[in-house]
Amino acid sequence: MRKQRALKVMSASMIAGSAFVASSPVEAATASNADKLVKEAKELGTILKWAISIEGSADGKTRPMAAYNATKEAYDKAVNAVKTLPTAQKNTYMADLEKNVKVHINRTMSYIDALTAGEKIKEKQQALAAHLDRNLINDDTEKAYHELTREIRKQALLLDRVYGQTTRELIRSQYKYSAEKIRDNAMYAVTVKMAIDKASKALTEKDSLTAERYINEARKYLNYVENSSIKNTLNNRFNSIAQTTVPTIIKVTASEPKRIKVEFNSKMLSGNSTNSAENKANYSVNGKTIKQVKLFDDKKTAIIELNETLNTNSSYTVTIKKNIQTENNTALGSADTVTSFVFFDSGKPTVNFVTADPNGGLEIKFSELISASSPIAISIEGKTVSYSSIYQDTDTVSVPSSEMKRLGLQKGNFYSIVFSGARDLVSPNAYTMDTYSGRFFYNAMADSMAPEVRSIQAKDERTFTIEFSEPLTDLAAANLVITKGSTTIRPTSVKDVSGGLKTKYEIELPATIYAANEASAFLNVQIKSFKDTANNMGNTTDRTVTLTRDLTPPQFVSINYDVAKNEIHVTFSKTLKTGTPVINKMTMYDPDNLPFKPVVKQNVGNKMIIDAKNLRDGYYIINADAGVVKDTSTAQNDSEPFRVSVTKKADIVKPEVTIVQGANNGQFKAVFSEPVTKDSAENSANYLINGSILPAGTTFDVSNDQKLVTITLPEGEIQTTNIYTIEVRGVKDLSDNEISLHRSNVTIVDNTLPFLQSATVNSNKLILTFSENIVIPSNQQINLKKLVVDGTHLNVNSYSVGVINGNELILTPRNGTSFTGATIVIETDSNSKISDQAGNATKDSGATIP
Repeated sequence: MRKQRALKVMSASMIAGSAFVASSPVEAATASNADKLVKEAKELGTILKWAISIEGSADGKTRPMAAYNATKEAYDKAVNAVKTLPTAQKNTYMADLEKNVKVHINRTMSYIDALTAGEKIKEKQQALAAHLDRNLINDDTEKAYHELTREIRKQALLLDRVYGQTTRELIRSQYKYSAEKIRDNAMYAVTVKMAIDKASKALTEKDSLTAERYINEARKYLNYVENSSIKNTLNNRFNSIAQTTVPTIIKVTASEPKRIKVEFNSKMLSGNSTNSAENKANYSVNGKTIKQVKLFDDKKTAIIELNETLNTNSSYTVTIKKNIQTENNTALGSADTVTSFVFFDSGKPTVNFVTADPNGGLEIKFSELISASSPIAISIEGKTVSYSSIYQDTDTVSVPSSEMKRLGLQKGNFYSIVFSGARDLVSPNAYTMDTYSGRFFYNAMADSMAPEVRSIQAKDERTFTIEFSEPLTDLAAANLVITKGSTTIRPTSVKDVSGGLKTKYEIELPATIYAANEASAFLNVQIKSFKDTANNMGNTTDRTVTLTRDLTPPQFVSINYDVAKNEIHVTFSKTLKTGTPVINKMTMYDPDNLPFKPVVKQNVGNKMIIDAKNLRDGYYIINADAGVVKDTSTAQNDSEPFRVSVTKKADIVKPEVTIVQGANNGQFKAVFSEPVTKDSAENSANYLINGSILPAGTTFDVSNDQKLVTITLPEGEIQTTNIYTIEVRGVKDLSDNEISLHRSNVTIVDNTLPFLQSATVNSNKLILTFSENIVIPSNQQINLKKLVVDGTHLNVNSYSVGVINGNELILTPRNGTSFTGATIVIETDSNSKISDQAGNATKDSGATIP
């Protein structure tokens, strides 16, 4: 039976197959045609495969459009034919097409997309390269840089989709990597340009702290700009901006009893001249005498060292004179700076580091000055050692080399040290250090190393610097042999620019180093016979340096009217040639728009000076042609044409202020002698109350004539009516004249609202306790917002009231009302007719008795 059934099934299959062949000649032909079309598509797919591979014919630039279109067309035909076949055949052919044709079509699409993306990058790359090739660094350069950066980031994904690592790397190198190189070449220049722009904007807005931050950022990255012409352009802009930074004092603090730190935003003048930041006569501290003032190496921080100690938890006022100047001889301000701080020291002295000195001794450096009478104890490797006598307060304790020899210490080894007993100078109770246990590396040895030339770098068109590996005894023109071809050039100056460390020197050359029409000078520099401080002679060293001629014209930067000198100052981006401007190349227009030739004075630094003493107050326009001034470069570049305006104003009188009591609680008023600017009048930083800044939430109301400012402190700030000290500073009149520091006393009335703290019932009387003493109307009629007893709202006729103990309100029931054992809810608000003694109505508050 099983064989017979199998035979029947086989026969049926044969019959069915015969019937199919006999009845479907069209389908058979289609199957044959589909097979042919699939083979053709596969052949073209193979061609396409190699057309997008670097191992084949791909070059990473050319789109294989003919091969792509042919393969796509063949694929589509094959798919259409295969779709008519039975499912089993269709699936087999479709899998074949997917594996050997469709995959190459998709990869080609990615390849073509990558080329399109690469060409977009290339377009942005060429735009930036065009600016760099012309040595341009301006807004268009910055824009091109950012557009290229965005394009690289945007198109990188398409480049990364290319199939095959070698082909993918080829396309990346031709588009992405080359573009990144151009972008990176511009990165530091654009960074510096943006920082200078932001610094310039901050200076315009008189935000010196922000300006200083961006100036430091520009200074940091300027050294990394490689294009010398662009670097010169940025240097000129930077020097102009840096010179116009408004020097200010950032803050004055004291972290130890005999030292006060003053932080400036600019490098200050060192030495002991009248205008030096190290001249102690330029400082005063109330109640204390000054021993000395020293600048840090950065010249932006001065340490005032006192003869007497500061008392902890005490307030001190530091006065810094206005005549202190920066390194560029810019005055610190138009008025002395007076600032106060409260000294508080709760920190114990600590050991900062332990190091061997060059003579074989040991130095222990502390975090602050310690008392000369400290009971110091030192042990090394468990053995007690003596230290050099201390005759005055110091931050350094020394162990002589004789003690190190006695212990038999060997250089190049680590040793343990224990230090205790150091006391700081806090008065009246000094803090004693915690015992210090540590290890130090004993590397004491005589200096036998010869100094070396570390680097030589061009600074500007006539100046380069030489940096050494260690301090020298000195460097002079005799130590240098500078040649250009066969011509020897003698420096005009050699000076130490490392702040006295003698590790970096600046060499200035004469203007004659450039021949006519020469853009750069290639120099050979030989440094010979130079010695370090240990008298070690350095080896004669030959280096080369290329200086690039400054061909950038001086550009207009700013203009202002100087009231004190009665002059108009036109500031340029570069130092100007001495002499007067070319008057025939400049026209001024008076307030009536009538032209005239101004009276000019000698150029000073980077400023063109116009005499304004015979000019009436008003608005003036200056129209200058090219060459009205020249710079001091070897080429003496002409200035570019410019048109600017300036206002001469005669008002140089500072506004004055009177502080009076306000009409409302928690309020005082500032009455000015003339209109003041709203911005400065509403700036809370310009007012202090008892030495503290005004709290958040303080409101300012400036009158229409801008002479009266009503200042209202937030509720709760004044808890008792009292006399308060108000300080006013920084407020300016409409001519930008700033008020001198003003300090006066004024009564400010308590503005702290009383509130209901608790409620109790005693002998059937309801006692309401408030946060402070209260006052009720003489008719003893109050108006509680809510008084609910066991769910019943009581009116004012249900109880009588009285005040006891100052802050307790007693409610006595009437008409049979009972408070005893009842659930009571009480609420008060500003309408309750309950106030404190300053007239402040009660705030919303409540209590519940269960």
